[in-house]
Amino acid sequence: GRRWRMRSEGAKADGATPRKGARLVRRVMPNNILVTGKPGSGKTTLLVKLADMIGMRGFKTGGFVTEEIREGKNRVGFEVRDLGGDAAVLAHIDYKEKPRVGKFGVDVKAFERVGLRALEIGKKEADLLVVDEIGRMEMISAPFRHALLELLSLPVPLLASIHVGSDEFTATLLDRGDVVVHHLSPSGRDGLLEVIDDSLHAILKERKGFRDA
Repeated sequence: GRRWRMRSEGAKADGATPRKGARLVRRVMPNNILVTGKPGSGKTTLLVKLADMIGMRGFKTGGFVTEEIREGKNRVGFEVRDLGGDAAVLAHIDYKEKPRVGKFGVDVKAFERVGLRALEIGKKEADLLVVDEIGRMEMISAPFRHALLELLSLPVPLLASIHVGSDEFTATLLDRGDVVVHHLSPSGRDGLLEVIDDSLHAILKERKGFRDA
């Protein structure tokens, strides 16, 4: 299949005015949107804003986000939080007996309890699934990797941030023909927000039309 790769760093990065091109976007692009970007570029902030905007339009979102845990200026861990509010510590510098990613020990069971449960519920009830992020810590979980492959094949749109590494699984996801990949730079955050919001709005409106028909 054809791969979609858009370096969307401005509101018109795809060469079209988003509002006019909204329905066209739905017809030629897949449901699955992956956002790449360097650590600290604002991927989590972007996905949370998009989920809020979609929710304000009356659509239901499901899934999870990963957020930093800080003590003063020091990052000491990460928390996984589903969009309904349930949360658990995903990784922490004090987790010495856990699988490690860098200086952090990863609590795989806690991640699966919150993150996987959110995806299981979301794929049945949500109009849009949000995954932040497909990263090294999350991918320790084999059930999560299997769930991702299933979610990408569902009609429910998937919006996910992804850590671009050298591993084969990530490369496989980015090379799929049923995803569109956007690259986020800090200077292009507002423009990309508009581009993806327009795409998602068009996708969700069309899916709602099919369900109501």
